[in-house]
Amino acid sequence: MVYFRRLISPGIILVQEERAGMSIEPSSATAVTGCHTTRIYCRPDCPAGKHAKPENLVYFSSREEARASGYRACKICKPDGPDVMPETFFITHYHSPLGTYVLVSSQRGVVCVKSESRMATRLARWERDGTQIRDGNGYNHKVATELDAYFAGDLQQFSVPLDLRGTDFQCQVWKLLQDIPYGETRSYGQIASTLGRPTASRAVGRAVGTNPIAIIVPCHRVIGANGGLVGYGGGLDKKQALLDLEAKVLRKRADTRP
Repeated sequence: MVYFRRLISPGIILVQEERAGMSIEPSSATAVTGCHTTRIYCRPDCPAGKHAKPENLVYFSSREEARASGYRACKICKPDGPDVMPETFFITHYHSPLGTYVLVSSQRGVVCVKSESRMATRLARWERDGTQIRDGNGYNHKVATELDAYFAGDLQQFSVPLDLRGTDFQCQVWKLLQDIPYGETRSYGQIASTLGRPTASRAVGRAVGTNPIAIIVPCHRVIGANGGLVGYGGGLDKKQALLDLEAKVLRKRADTRP
């Protein structure tokens, strides 16, 4: 399908269908691209804007022109903000005794460790947000090496830098998860009390459930008030296996002490 660009007011070009066969791309000089139906304008490379139908695209010569025409800024690409380079995440598939995990790092540290089966939603969101995905063997070598040592029973404390992203409350909970000693457990209520919010067990549970970095931020060490296993995104079988691994390592070390 071919589209031609029709000037509908100074600085504004509306794309309209002309004939089948090809499409006309906007000029590189175009400052922002709008959607005629949603009345939203975006940066030209906005991933959300790419879903707009060609016949609904409107090209503005400036952001001011878009606002003056009644359009509002996209909340994803934030075209009124300073120009920034899209963030890059580095991804590696890690094969563990419990199945395949996806390791994701930024230039600052580990962003995510999740079972391969649980990554589709996150990957889709990152793509929608414009995050660039690259092969991460160089960035994720250390975390993979430490995970190897953990599963072999040779490592109890991870040292890789983390790039945790969440609300202040979530980050507080995730920090407390890292403080739970290897081979020990804590209940949601105990974590809430440590935070000084003894009635916030459910909120703690939600924060634990959104932990993006499995194993390294050991949410598997959180149990119910009665000592039973409760929700674990990777599956209760994996949670039990991780707890059993740590208990086995500690028993072995205790047996070898003089």
